[in-house]
Amino acid sequence: MRLRAQMIVQLCMTMLCPTSSFVSPAQRARATVMRAQLEPRVPTDSDDMVIAAARSVRTALEAGVARQTVELHIPLPPETSPEDLDPWPGGLPQIAEYALPLARECLRKAVKGGSEVQEVVLSKDDGCVQLYCQGETPADDAMMILQPGAETFDELRQLDGAVGDRLLVLVNPKIIGPQSLGLFQGAVAKDFFRGGTLRDKFPVTYCAQESSCRSEDVRLVHEYGKGWRAYYVDDAEFEGQNMISEGTILPLHDDPLDARPSYEELQDLVIEKLKLPVYVRKMREAGEKGPRFLR
Repeated sequence: MRLRAQMIVQLCMTMLCPTSSFVSPAQRARATVMRAQLEPRVPTDSDDMVIAAARSVRTALEAGVARQTVELHIPLPPETSPEDLDPWPGGLPQIAEYALPLARECLRKAVKGGSEVQEVVLSKDDGCVQLYCQGETPADDAMMILQPGAETFDELRQLDGAVGDRLLVLVNPKIIGPQSLGLFQGAVAKDFFRGGTLRDKFPVTYCAQESSCRSEDVRLVHEYGKGWRAYYVDDAEFEGQNMISEGTILPLHDDPLDARPSYEELQDLVIEKLKLPVYVRKMREAGEKGPRFLR
């Protein structure tokens, strides 16, 4: 029986796609020439990220990778203010409101002949949503799970068996491996993960993430077949969660990395590239040029 015949479609939350960008227009203009020479590159906005993610998913599928993980950067809500201690007070359900439109479009673009995407909410509390897209042929049909976690592991395991050789993508999963599931699912988890982790069973085929390393604003990007690349935002200034002075996105290394860098490896790249911590550079700049508000 075709996968599409097994899908029970339910209406779920009405969710709007955010307009926040992964990088600002000013950053985009300053870094366009430099980034054109680098792969994988930092996406210019959410639409660009989705296009790159879908392209990477399809490339990996054509190479025989039918189980994949996609890690998408979810822009902060536009109402986020600098004084907010938690930019996501609504937790995973709030994040899902902004992540679902991105995941939906990524799946549609990744599927050959993909059109309408159907959705089922697996866990409202965890913001976990199952998505299904009918392809050009039954073999092209594909499934996706947004934010799968420990509470929806049974659904993930059952779906993994149901889709067979067809595409199954996890977006921003909240489980790492058997250690995320507790003692009562030990035997089932052992059989599912076969001694590995989620990334072993569902390798990351696309990543666009922001992080902080040694107080530097770092961007980590990966596309299937293009390796991994880390960037930093030079001369950016923040007030709480908000960037108040834009910087230029620059690479931390010359050649793409074969594997995802650990935090320690990112630290080494930052130290090698920038030498001094950001606060020391700012102090020296202020000493040489004076305070910014006087320039």
